[in-house]
Amino acid sequence: MDELIKELYEAWGVKDYHLSQPDYAKYVKDAHRILVENAKAGKVVYYGELPVFNVLKERFGDDAARLIGLILGACSEYEASRGRPLISSIVVSQDTSEPGRGFYGLAAVPVSLSTATWEGQGKKPPQIVIGKREDFWLDELQDTLDYWAIHEV
Repeated sequence: MDELIKELYEAWGVKDYHLSQPDYAKYVKDAHRILVENAKAGKVVYYGELPVFNVLKERFGDDAARLIGLILGACSEYEASRGRPLISSIVVSQDTSEPGRGFYGLAAVPVSLSTATWEGQGKKPPQIVIGKREDFWLDELQDTLDYWAIHEV
C-alpha cells in the first residue's frame, strides 16, 4: 500500500494542499481501516461520520472535501489493484445519499462514465450516463459489502 500511496500523492497533487506525504499515508491507512470495518459490518457511512473527515475539516477548512476524496480514492485504488471492489463506494453524502463526484474519476470506472470524459471536458453528462453511473456505484457498493462480509484484511 505504501508504494501506491506515494505514487498517488505525487500524481494527484496532494502536496498542493500542504499535506505532507507521511500525513497523507497515515490518513489513507486510517480511512482504509475504518472503511473495511464498516464494510464488514454491512454499513454505508456518511462523509461526516469518518474521523479523518472531521480532522481534515478542522485542519484544512474548505479543502477538506477535496482531500477526503483524495484519501478515499487512494483506498479504492488500493482495493482495485488487489482485484477487489471500490471500497469508497460505501461512503455517501448525507444530502444526496450518493458518492461524491470524485468516485467517478477512479481508474476502475468505465471511461464512458468517467468524470474525465464529461465534467473534465466541461460537458454535462446526459441523463443516461447519470443513470449508468448510479448503476455502477450500486453494483460496486453491493460487491464491496458482499466481499467484506466473507473476507478478512
